[in-house]
Amino acid sequence: MKQIILTGSSSGFGLTAVKTLALKGHTVYATMRNVNGVNAAVAKELTDWAKTQQAKVVVVELDVASTTSVNNAIAEIVQQSGGRIDVLINNAGISFMGLGESLSIEQTEMLYQVNTIGPERTMKAVLPYMHKQKEGLIINVTSVQSRQYIPILSTYNGTKAALDAVTMGYHFELKSSGIDVVSIQPGAYQSTDIVTKGIAAKNAGVSGQYGKDVLDFQRALFRFFEPTPESPDPKEVADVMLKLVELPKGQRPVTSVVGGGANTGKIEEMNETMRQIVEGMFGFLPTVFPA
Repeated sequence: MKQIILTGSSSGFGLTAVKTLALKGHTVYATMRNVNGVNAAVAKELTDWAKTQQAKVVVVELDVASTTSVNNAIAEIVQQSGGRIDVLINNAGISFMGLGESLSIEQTEMLYQVNTIGPERTMKAVLPYMHKQKEGLIINVTSVQSRQYIPILSTYNGTKAALDAVTMGYHFELKSSGIDVVSIQPGAYQSTDIVTKGIAAKNAGVSGQYGKDVLDFQRALFRFFEPTPESPDPKEVADVMLKLVELPKGQRPVTSVVGGGANTGKIEEMNETMRQIVEGMFGFLPTVFPA
């Protein structure tokens, strides 16, 4: 059974994934911010649930936007795991739906800090342990929006596209070291409350300068993301996490689209085309410029 670190465990995909992975016998370090504050209730719920299920879940304070917090959390985890880290799942993230202009630059920086820099921060913290083991798995949760750049999600799209690019690079850099780096690209899962839990724009008043077509699209997109009884189950994403964890080393696909909707096929084609381009360059350049 594996020692798994999961960020963003307080809600959405993360909360579901903690239970899905733990029920299969894995030890899950369920990390989140403010375990003694706003997330105290969910931290207690997970701890109590684990006792009832005789599952191995350890709640750990971790803020992906803070290097100190990440380093402290990893130090605490390796002390409990005997120095082993088998899997890191970078699930923590924040959303924003609205006009890109309506975000302050500080809010834009926050989105990139949590959604893009945060995952790389945690990767750098765990990789020394994975190198020592000569194996490991890193799963970055990105989005289908890293391939389909829908307006009103512009800045969010950018953060996830950047993380997919980082993932692809690390995938080829670490493959020969025995470490798999892959991404999951979820589609729209309304029950994760992307609207209510997103950032509130500081400059919302700029909308008065925009055309009716844009504002009509924005209203429609907000309605599309309202949860309904027919909304897809976030456990679909947790199940893909579990599948990737349990696949043999070297056999994990670099990208997995989940709930991508009507454009799933096109997104998968784009992913495969990009993989082939990078793989081709990785194999070709050393033949042109040999050591």
